Amino acid sequence: MRHGKASLVLRRVVVGFAIVSTVSHAKEIGGRLDCHIGAHDFIEQLVEEKEIDPVPMEVASNSVNAYRLRPNQNLTALGFKVRAVFGFSPNDEMFAESGGGDVSHPVYGVVVMAGKEAVSDRIRETGSPATVKEVMPLVLSAVVCER
Repeated sequence: MRHGKASLVLRRVVVGFAIVSTVSHAKEIGGRLDCHIGAHDFIEQLVEEKEIDPVPMEVASNSVNAYRLRPNQNLTALGFKVRAVFGFSPNDEMFAESGGGDVSHPVYGVVVMAGKEAVSDRIRETGSPATVKEVMPLVLSAVVCER
C-alpha cells in the first residue's frame, strides 16, 4: 500500500514539473498584442522565428488565416498558453483569401488557453486596445487586434 501512495505522489510531482517546465520555457509574445504592428508583421515575425507553420492550417470564410504552432514550440501570450495564431490583411499576398465573407481591415491575434474574464483582466493590466472573444467558455479565448 505504501508503495502505491509513493508512486502516485511521484507521478503527480513529475506531471507538475512537466507543466511548470513547459510554461517556464515558453516564449512570451504578449507584448506583440499591443495592436501597434500590422497583421503582416505579426505573422511574418512568428514565421521567421520558426514559431508557427508558414502555411495556414485553415482559412475561414471571412479569409482570416489560422496558423498552427510548429512542433516543439511553446508560446505564451499574457502568461497563457497559445493554441493558435491568426491573421489577415486585405490585398496582402501573405494571406490566403477564401472569397467568402469580407474582412475589410487587418486583424491578427492568438487563441489562448484561458477563460475570457482572466484574459480580459490581463489585457486591461497591459493597457492594450485588443479585444477578447470567447472561443470555448472558461477554456479558450481569442485576443484580437484590429486596425
